[in-house]
Amino acid sequence: MEIPLFPLRTVLFPGMPLQLRIFEERYKVMTRELLANDTPFGVLLIQEGDEVGGNAKPHPVGTTAVIEEAQEGADGNFFLQAKGVQRFRLVRMLAPRPYPYGEVELIDDRDWAPSPALSHALESVRATFPVYFRLALALTDQWTRGLRLPNDPQALVNFVAQWLQVDEEAKQRLLELESASDRVGHLAEMLDELLTRTREQVATYHRGKFRSLGPIN
Repeated sequence: MEIPLFPLRTVLFPGMPLQLRIFEERYKVMTRELLANDTPFGVLLIQEGDEVGGNAKPHPVGTTAVIEEAQEGADGNFFLQAKGVQRFRLVRMLAPRPYPYGEVELIDDRDWAPSPALSHALESVRATFPVYFRLALALTDQWTRGLRLPNDPQALVNFVAQWLQVDEEAKQRLLELESASDRVGHLAEMLDELLTRTREQVATYHRGKFRSLGPIN
């Protein structure tokens, strides 16, 4: 299929919300056409180049998105609330219209088979992520109730990935891995490393916080 493309400095996963401010003229044209035709667009992480100016080289795997809410300002800029839908591979870039346009191949995440390795990785993610998430929130003095994690392994990866405090290239790697077993296994490894690092950060944060309160009389 051929769709409009939006290279960005962020990785979008299926199910993930995305807020956009559209101010470049070519993307205003794209937005008007998307709204008129109620069609999806593709989001790709920029590999080289800039968001503004048209010289961005994107990574080869991205996620389709749909606009859920749109507001046009008095200056003609748009404020969009979009949501990721499905992963895709970029087959080739097409001529701009004037916004980036490309031929893409959708990735079917429904086709996965159970295995001992996948089951082990799923157990690890389900056990580790809630602990990591609570610790990460503790760094900003926040808390959360119990999380309801998706049962489907691909959906689980997409849900957890958006909360990981890692750089966008690391998230892109998680987006590009194809099989459920590879994705969940890689996520489990990432969470083990993040949990260790975040525990150390929380311990340092608490030592500094309580030390700043001064002696108790």
